[in-house]
Amino acid sequence: MNKTFAMLISFLLVFLFIIPISDANAAGSSTVTTKIYSYKGQKYVQIIGGEQKVRDKINKTLKIHAVNAAIQNTYLKKQQDYFYWNTTAQTKYNQNNLISIVYTDYNFRGGAHGYEEVTTYNYDLTTGKRLYLNQVIQTNKQAVNLAEGIESDLKSNENVFPDSFYNFPLSNTSSFYYQNTGIVLVFNPYEVGPYAAGFIEVKVPFSKIQSELSRPFFDLNKNSIQELKSGRIPGFENISFGQTKAEVSKALKSSNSEPYYEPEMGGLFWIFEGVEYASFNFGEGDTDRLDHIYLSWKTLPMKTFSDIEKMLGKGQKGENPDIQGEYLLSYRFGDTRVHFASNSTEGLIHGITISHY
Repeated sequence: MNKTFAMLISFLLVFLFIIPISDANAAGSSTVTTKIYSYKGQKYVQIIGGEQKVRDKINKTLKIHAVNAAIQNTYLKKQQDYFYWNTTAQTKYNQNNLISIVYTDYNFRGGAHGYEEVTTYNYDLTTGKRLYLNQVIQTNKQAVNLAEGIESDLKSNENVFPDSFYNFPLSNTSSFYYQNTGIVLVFNPYEVGPYAAGFIEVKVPFSKIQSELSRPFFDLNKNSIQELKSGRIPGFENISFGQTKAEVSKALKSSNSEPYYEPEMGGLFWIFEGVEYASFNFGEGDTDRLDHIYLSWKTLPMKTFSDIEKMLGKGQKGENPDIQGEYLLSYRFGDTRVHFASNSTEGLIHGITISHY
């Protein structure tokens, strides 16, 4: 009897230890699986399991991609029988109620080679909501961290165009997929490297995205208006208009390098080491007082005119009279003027000019 009782206790102890381990693994895994199907030769992913309403919503979008590819393929073949469009698909991530599906489209219209393009579909499996980069990057600080992480990775890739280290496409609709410890940005051929390099992937860890910044950035928000009115630069601690070059250098904890001349923006601009994304103009002659600042897009990544107006209110839009094909969104806050520049009224901001009179 005692021996039987002891065996029963041993069994229960083993059972109790096994159950939590199983539950923990289940909590970290997804509630769905995926399967590849084909529509007129075009591959697409469908999810299996989970809530039907969510599943149907996601699957509809995932199949539409293949349907559209088939339509494109038919259209191309009517032009030339050797033209074609081909789509492949794969599941890149399926954990923690998040799923990432990557479609690769290849179309050939003659010439030395065709053209490849990637489209990513990221979903919250609890709601069926499609997730874009601005759901991962929720603050300007995180956007700056992301841009910095991409730049660092691109610089280590010998296949990347050198100019792309500082000027790569980054928007809310940029292609990315999840990994356990971060996200992977995917650049199409020619976006940051030659066709022969294929798709260039850049991994940025969540730890980098969420880290504290050690350098100044344009921390624009609804509270920035009062700072600008006072002649201060949001995010650039202890820097304000009217300071000397020495005072700015001390505030940035950096020495300045050689200046460059920008006639359309008011003369000589100085760049300080470690803050290459910002240029400072100290006026003409012997004044040596800060009155113009130019900031590159990396101080305010992934923003459009519409994003700025949500923070600062309605501004004045129009073509830049000095630069053909450039548009400006302009504000005046007291004696401070701010101009956001873009290649279109709907495009991404590629530069910011702040001046004080």
